[in-house]
Amino acid sequence: MLISRKIEIDYGHTLPNSFSFCNQLHGHRGVIVATVEGPVNDREGDAEEGMVMDFKFLHKTMVEQIHDKLDHGFAIWKNDHQDLEFILKRNKRVLVTDEPPTAECLAKWAFNQLSTHLPEGVTLKNLRWYETPNNWADFDGK
Repeated sequence: MLISRKIEIDYGHTLPNSFSFCNQLHGHRGVIVATVEGPVNDREGDAEEGMVMDFKFLHKTMVEQIHDKLDHGFAIWKNDHQDLEFILKRNKRVLVTDEPPTAECLAKWAFNQLSTHLPEGVTLKNLRWYETPNNWADFDGK
């Protein structure tokens, strides 16, 4: 069975090599959807009977591992030396990435943040990172 949970964050980034407006310091209202897979709990009387896992727990984990690390923060590429120095001086919540902080990069980061914090028997199948309502990246761990 697959279930999904969504959270939203506000974050900034820049893509210094981009030929579009994305080379500017700017922000997004990101929407993150995690899809997990697992068996439906059939233990009679269990608090999670009939569930893969409690949506409340999935939400809590997403908030702790994604929201609380990047919301109202800035994702900056480690090779963007000019902006990196400024952002590190200015912001308290900074995610320094090994590659340009595109939707693809952030989807992979968020997937890795969540995948090790799920209950036994539940696996993260997909992480969808909406940079805008019309643009997103999916990462499935491969």
